[in-house]
Amino acid sequence: MNSTVDYTKGKLFPLILKFSIPAAISLLITSIYNIVDRIFIGNFSGITALAALSICFPLSFMMIAFGLMCSAGGSTIFTIFRGSEDIEKSNIVFSTAFMLVIIFELLLTAILLAFPTWFLHIFGVTDTTYSLALSYYRIIALGCLFQGLTMVFGDFVRVSGKPFLGMSVTGLGAVINILFDALFVAGFKWGVQGAALATVLGQIVSALFGSWLLFSGKTLVEITKSMFQFSSSFAKKILNNGLAFWIAQFAMGFIALVYNSQLGTYGGDVAISVYAIVSSILTFIIMPASGISQGIQPIVGFNYGAGNFDRVKQTFIKASIFSVAITLLIWFITMVFPQVLIGFFGGGDALFTLGVPALRSNFLIAPVLGFVMLATTFFQAIGKPLASSIITLIRQVVALIPLIYIFPLIFGTIGIFYAQPISDLLATILSTLLITISFRKMKESSLT
Repeated sequence: MNSTVDYTKGKLFPLILKFSIPAAISLLITSIYNIVDRIFIGNFSGITALAALSICFPLSFMMIAFGLMCSAGGSTIFTIFRGSEDIEKSNIVFSTAFMLVIIFELLLTAILLAFPTWFLHIFGVTDTTYSLALSYYRIIALGCLFQGLTMVFGDFVRVSGKPFLGMSVTGLGAVINILFDALFVAGFKWGVQGAALATVLGQIVSALFGSWLLFSGKTLVEITKSMFQFSSSFAKKILNNGLAFWIAQFAMGFIALVYNSQLGTYGGDVAISVYAIVSSILTFIIMPASGISQGIQPIVGFNYGAGNFDRVKQTFIKASIFSVAITLLIWFITMVFPQVLIGFFGGGDALFTLGVPALRSNFLIAPVLGFVMLATTFFQAIGKPLASSIITLIRQVVALIPLIYIFPLIFGTIGIFYAQPISDLLATILSTLLITISFRKMKESSLT
C-alpha cells in the first residue's frame, strides 16, 4: 500500500481534521477559478462585464457536474472496496471513472460549442451582455475535459490517504489562474477573454499535475495495463453513486439561470451582478462545510465497508458539530461586514444599495448548511445515493424555484434573495429525519 492511514483506528477528530482541512483548501482553490475572474473583471472591466460572467455561471456548474459525478462516485466506491481489501476491484473502479469523465466532458464540449447562442439565451443573456458573454463562453467551454480530469485525479489522490497532495492538484492550477488573470485582465486589458483564457490554462496545469501523481504510482491506485478496462457494472455503480452530485451541480446551474432570468426582469444588469457577488461569497461561507463533508467521505466509506457502524455514526456527529461551528463564524463575519466583501468586486453605489440587503437576506440561516452538506455526503459515502438526491432536489429545485418566482411578486427584487433560506430550512428538517432513520437501521444491523 502507498498509504499508512488506517481509517478504522485512532482518534476521530484529528483524523477528520487531517482530511477536512486540505479538502476545504482544495475547494477554496477550485472556487478561486471563478471568483478571481469576477474580482478582476469587476475592478478592471465594469458592471456589464461582471454581469456577462454571471450569465455564464451555469456553464461552470455543467462542467463540474460530470467531473464530480465520476470523481465522487468513483472515489466513494474505491474506498469501500479498499475497506473490504478488494484491491483488484478498486483499481478497475478508477479506470472506469477515468474513462467515463473523458467521454462525458468531450461530449459536453462538443455540444456547448455547437450551440453557444442557444445556451446563452437559456442562461438569461441580455442584449448588453451578449457579445461579452459569448467571448467568455467559447473559451471556457474548451476547458471541460481538463476540469473533469482535475476533479477525478484530485479525489482519488485524496482518498488514497494523501489529502495535501490532492489539494495541490487544484492548488497549482489556481496559482496559474491568478497569475494569468493579473497579466491578461489587469495588465494586457483583455477583459473577459483574458479571464477565460487564464481559467483554462489553470485547469490544464491542474490536470497535468494530477495525471503525474496517479500514473507515477504515488497513490493507492495501482496502474497496470491489465487494470485499464471499462466495467459497465462499475460504471453503473459510479453513476448511481455520483448522481446526487450531478443533480446538485446541475441544479445549481439551473438555479443560476433562473436567478439571472428573474433578476434581469426585476433589476437588470445591476441585480445580475449582485447575484454574481452573492454566489461568490456563498462559496466561502460553505467552503469549510464542503471540505469537512469531503474529508469524512473516506473515513465513513471505509468504516461502513468494514462494518464499523458506531465509528461511522461518531464521525458524522463530530464532523457536524465542527462544520456548523465553523460555518457560523464565517456567517457572522459576512453579516457584519457586507460592504467590505462587496467592495472586493468593485463596489459602487448601485451594487451596495441592493447588494448589502441581498447578501444578508440570502444567508439568513446559512449556518445550517454545515449540517445539510454533511448529510448529503454521508449518504453518498455509505452507498445510498437516493437519500442524497432527495435532499438536494428539495433544497435546490422543488422548494427553491417556486419561491424565486413567488417572492418577487410580494417583496420586489429583494424577495428573490429570500427564497434560499426558506429552502435551506426545509432541507435541514428533511436531512435530520433521514439521518435519524439511517442511524437506527445501522444500530439494528450491529445487533443482529
